[in-house]
Amino acid sequence: MVEKQIETMEEVEQKKPNAFVLLKNRDFSALFIGGFISNIGSWFTFVAVVFLAIEITAHLTPTESTQAVALLTTCSLLPMLVLGPLAGALVDKVDRKKVMVFADFLGASAAVALFFSTQMWHLYLFMIFNSSVRQFFYPARTASIPRVVKQEQLLSANGFIQTTNQIARMIGPLLAGFIAAGLGLRIAFLFDAASYVASAILIIIIKTNLKPPQNGERVNVRSVLVGMRDGFKITFTDKIISFLVISFGITILAVGAIDPVAVPYLNFVFGLGEKDFGILMSVSAVSGVIAAVILSIRGQLKNKLRFMAISILALALSVAVLSFSPFVVAPIVWLYLGLCLIGFTNVGFSIPFATLLQTIVKNENLGKVSGIIDMIMTAASLVASLLAVALTGFISISILLGIVAAIVLVAGIGSLVTIKVKNLEGIAQTREQEMKIVTDSKEGIPESIIKDKEISETPTLIPSTD
Repeated sequence: MVEKQIETMEEVEQKKPNAFVLLKNRDFSALFIGGFISNIGSWFTFVAVVFLAIEITAHLTPTESTQAVALLTTCSLLPMLVLGPLAGALVDKVDRKKVMVFADFLGASAAVALFFSTQMWHLYLFMIFNSSVRQFFYPARTASIPRVVKQEQLLSANGFIQTTNQIARMIGPLLAGFIAAGLGLRIAFLFDAASYVASAILIIIIKTNLKPPQNGERVNVRSVLVGMRDGFKITFTDKIISFLVISFGITILAVGAIDPVAVPYLNFVFGLGEKDFGILMSVSAVSGVIAAVILSIRGQLKNKLRFMAISILALALSVAVLSFSPFVVAPIVWLYLGLCLIGFTNVGFSIPFATLLQTIVKNENLGKVSGIIDMIMTAASLVASLLAVALTGFISISILLGIVAAIVLVAGIGSLVTIKVKNLEGIAQTREQEMKIVTDSKEGIPESIIKDKEISETPTLIPSTD
């Protein structure tokens, strides 16, 4: 009995956060390496689609071309708005591994079809289809991560994924820019198709059972609709999740105006082409890589909500720098600085955000909640995208960015005040600990050890400094 107790305690010790231990986890490695390859391919398509759109609309005025290119973002957002809740509810009822593999093969088919595109409506149609497919992939992957790693490793796991995302953001545009310039824009689509296939193969080799916990209910239209209803209920009644939705939603409502006008801004205002754009995006990802690596190695982040709020404030500064960069000495230098800051803020928010959701939401509800949140954020992005398209006919992009910076600043300050006044940080930490105790008990860890860990790890309600 004593030996069994000691062995179990050793197993508990092995679960402590260690970023490098994750590399020995074959299933997690397959998941994040596949995502890394796919993300690089997605950047190939992003660069090619946008510059192909600029090429197709070359006969239009700069304002008309900007609006036509901006509609690409709108097309990518519409499926997220419509399919987000449905996809999230569905992946909580079917094998998530099959969902991801099927989505990857559909994405590869769409990328090959895009190779033959010659008109803007071809690009619009692709953006709608590809976005629709990814709506099923991302909730499935989010819900799969807690199945292949322990709760204590979630921050490191999400950090690894964000690290690879940022490295892909650093490598992808750079390679895409040179390949598109040297071999032609359409060749980039074939690279993307190959990356989807590689991702699918890696997911196929995952051995962990990625089927959601079953309650005996059959998968049908009614059960999926009930799942969607439950997703809405959890999202809007949970104090922490509803705060995140409001805080992040306001930020996205502002920042969403940047994506539709980003490439036209760089092209028309700074005169950047495919190669310049690729280099700029690669350099801007360096800060994101650094932030993701630091969080991965650290393994724990106690005050996740406060960290996210500070990241929002840093984002406001980043957008402000982008806004005034054309009017100061050495504008390209300021442009690089602004985009580097954005790389940091993106990681600084997304890693704690994903980790917090995975540690306070039950796994059987994680897909549907993620789907609802994606829908809300997409709605905010869609509204911002449409406003950006409309406003570019009346104000300059620099002024638009200045307005965005001001809104994000208010959102960041409001988030910090709300976290302190309502003690949301303490509530979130308690929720995480409660979920951890439940998870440990399901894995057969002796109750005595769980209670000892509960006493030693129960967070104080007084916010501490990270």
